[in-house]
Amino acid sequence: MTDAESRFVEEMGQMLASYGMTPMSGRMWGWLLICEPPEQTAAEIADALHASRGAISGTARLLANAGMIRRTTRRGDRREYFSAPPETFESFLESAGRIYRQFREMAERGLEAMADRPPESRARLEEFRDVFAFVEREVPAVIDRFLREEAGKTGRKD
Repeated sequence: MTDAESRFVEEMGQMLASYGMTPMSGRMWGWLLICEPPEQTAAEIADALHASRGAISGTARLLANAGMIRRTTRRGDRREYFSAPPETFESFLESAGRIYRQFREMAERGLEAMADRPPESRARLEEFRDVFAFVEREVPAVIDRFLREEAGKTGRKD
């Protein structure tokens, strides 16, 4: 790994950590975005990041559950391979829509729970609900536009 690549990987670790994930999650994702070959075993990732196999295994589970990486196997090979292929970004975007819906639904439950309170007491939660309802409505259109643009660049049929 070059110095510039190392800086990128470390910065990605700091960035994801600032959003509540572990620094290792960011480092691993950053590495999978730039590594060659694009599919790496846990041992290869651990070696590149100077991390333990256990740290990589736990981090891989977290990133796969978040839809940020893909785990695959190969016939005749017991090892798992990890990658951040382009289609994972589509999945990542689509999962964002679910997150916004969940926040809106949570806000609605909170508003139901405080239905007997005066409007000024409900204002913060109503604004929270309205923001997430707006984003929830808009995200699918943004994703659709992105996928159409990507399909035009790559010639993919979606």
